[in-house]
Amino acid sequence: MFRKGTSRKGLKTLSFFDVDLTWDKQVKYLGLILDNKLTFSSHLKYNTEKFWAKVHLLLPLIGRRYSFTLENKLLLFKQVLRPILTYAAQIWGLASFSNRKKAQILQNKILRIIANASWYVRNSVIHNDLKIQTIDEFIKDLSRNFFPNLVKHTNPTILNQLNYTHNNGITQVRAFRHCLICENTKIFIYIYIIYTCI
Repeated sequence: MFRKGTSRKGLKTLSFFDVDLTWDKQVKYLGLILDNKLTFSSHLKYNTEKFWAKVHLLLPLIGRRYSFTLENKLLLFKQVLRPILTYAAQIWGLASFSNRKKAQILQNKILRIIANASWYVRNSVIHNDLKIQTIDEFIKDLSRNFFPNLVKHTNPTILNQLNYTHNNGITQVRAFRHCLICENTKIFIYIYIIYTCI
C-alpha cells in the first residue's frame, strides 16, 4: 500500500492459486516505478540512467564540437531527450522539490552542452535564449492538457476512478489531492494519482 509513514500493522498475505504473494517496496507499471511512499525517487533515478544512455548516443550530433545547427540540436532535445526525462511527469510531478530538481539539473547540463555556453552563463539565461521551459513549467503544461481530458474520457473504468467509496459507505467524488503552485501567477495544477489496490 502507499503511505508516507510506517505502519504498525503488518499487511495481510495475499495468495493467488494457493501461492502466497510477497509485498514489494516498488513496482513498475507502464514504465512508471511506484514506490511504497510515492516519493518517485526510484523512477527519477531510472529516468536519469536512461537519459544519459541516450545522451551518449546523441553526443556526436549535439556535442560542443559538432557543426549541427542550434535549431536541429534543440529539435533533438525536444523530440528525443525531453520525453525520456519527463515520461509520466503528470504523475511524478507531485514529487518533492529536491526530486524534481534532479530532473532540472539534467536539463540544465544538456542545454549547456547544446548551446556551448561558458561556465559563468546563468541557467535562466540559457533557458530564455533557447526559449525552453523549465521542468516545472513543462510539467504544468502537460498537466493542463492531461487532466481536463481525463474527466471527458469515454472509458467507464477511467471515469469510475473519479468516484470512490469512503469507509463510511458514502460514494463521493474524488478530490484533487495534490497541486503545483506557480508563485507568480497563482495557477493551481491539480494532480491526482489513479491506482488500484488488490
